[in-house]
Amino acid sequence: MAAIKVTLKHGLAGIPASQRAVVTGLGLKKSNSTKVLPDNPCTMGMIRKVGYLLAWERVDAPAPQGRKTRKSKGA
Repeated sequence: MAAIKVTLKHGLAGIPASQRAVVTGLGLKKSNSTKVLPDNPCTMGMIRKVGYLLAWERVDAPAPQGRKTRKSKGA
């Protein structure tokens, strides 16, 4: 599966709170910060919502894996 490289090109001053939440959900914090995300419909929907703030491209890097589940301390 492919991956997408996303870069935040503009600051978040004056941006509505719902769109700030989307940018935070993508893992971007500061201007010019970059993340490699999996290429799936959820990620593309988030990019479409705040596309005017981002630059993105498809890359041939392996898609990042999700977090591993933690083992419970009691067991």
